[in-house]
Amino acid sequence: MNISCSAQKKIIEIPSEGTAVIAGYWSPKLGLNPQPAFVTWKEGKINRLTPVQESEHIDGNTLAWDSYYLQPGWIDAHVHLALDSIDFYQCLKNWENPELIEEKIQGFLENYLKLGIVAVRDGGDLPGFSWLARRKVQEGIWPGPRVISVREAVNRQGMYGRFLGRGFDSLTAWHDQAPGFYQQGLDQLKVIVSGLIRFDRYQVVGPTQWTAKELRDIVETAHRRGILVMAHASGEEGISVAIAAGVDSIEHGYYMTGQHLEQMKKQGIAWVPTVAPIGNILKYPTDRYSPQEVDILKRILDSQISGIHEAYQSDVRIGVGTDAGAYLVPHGESLFDEIAWLAQAGIPKLDLFSLLTRENARILGREDLGDLDLGTAMDSLQLAASPL
Repeated sequence: MNISCSAQKKIIEIPSEGTAVIAGYWSPKLGLNPQPAFVTWKEGKINRLTPVQESEHIDGNTLAWDSYYLQPGWIDAHVHLALDSIDFYQCLKNWENPELIEEKIQGFLENYLKLGIVAVRDGGDLPGFSWLARRKVQEGIWPGPRVISVREAVNRQGMYGRFLGRGFDSLTAWHDQAPGFYQQGLDQLKVIVSGLIRFDRYQVVGPTQWTAKELRDIVETAHRRGILVMAHASGEEGISVAIAAGVDSIEHGYYMTGQHLEQMKKQGIAWVPTVAPIGNILKYPTDRYSPQEVDILKRILDSQISGIHEAYQSDVRIGVGTDAGAYLVPHGESLFDEIAWLAQAGIPKLDLFSLLTRENARILGREDLGDLDLGTAMDSLQLAASPL
């Protein structure tokens, strides 16, 4: 089995049973322990985590991890493994060459694990590359983080999202095809509620694709199966429809209002605000956008940061997702851009760590991830630099 050593940006192979000395540890449940400790695991799971006593003998079989802190692995709650963050349209053309895409995805997955990211939630692609990646990792063929995949998204035919899903021209068409849609396999259901935001006009978003009643109907088909629903939604109308339909998480959520946040808190809906696709365009400037578009992007960024601050202060659930694969949002490294943007919104460091681990695990529907305690799988953790 493997463990991520993010402190050295590498993957370490470890036995299924062993003991190590660590510099300390952190987890949402146990808090921060900055003192040396023993960690012992059996059948790949922790069965001892105790302070090092001066009188204790450290034998030659004990792994020397005394430069590292043990902590839960990071989780990126929104990625697109089939996109390369460089050229969207060229990437879609490259989908005609599956071997090339699979090679790139293998590289992305390995990079995630080297950086301490032990799980990602993929927002889908029509050919099913992310679902293939999920299977390859699950079967141990490819090294990488756990992949939680929607497989393909549910969108209105002829509207935004044609690269994410087949499209349905009506609610009736969805119900006709829903049994087969679910039978092909998926971890979560993703619904496209609104189009994209515009960079040339502030507060303008592509049209809403479903009524609240239609979307509630779609959401209930998933909930009856015990499946969580993530909703791509921005703009006042799109977000309002997603909330009214009872989705489990709102992805992007540009132009989120205070009223939206109140409703989300009441219903326990999580917000994954994906700041990096906007913020990174300003952080890593190119000549791709006009001065007018740059000004609009700055307004959108300020609005998103302000909304996140309000959400945090109001105790709304916040997830950390990058939309990796989008332009200038590279797989792996962009999680640290996203962390920086959320920190700019006023979220303290250890609270951010909790969002990156325990809260993201809730959003993924994977309670086995995101924490460190007795019984935790070693391959869901990372050996990191000191959180201090």
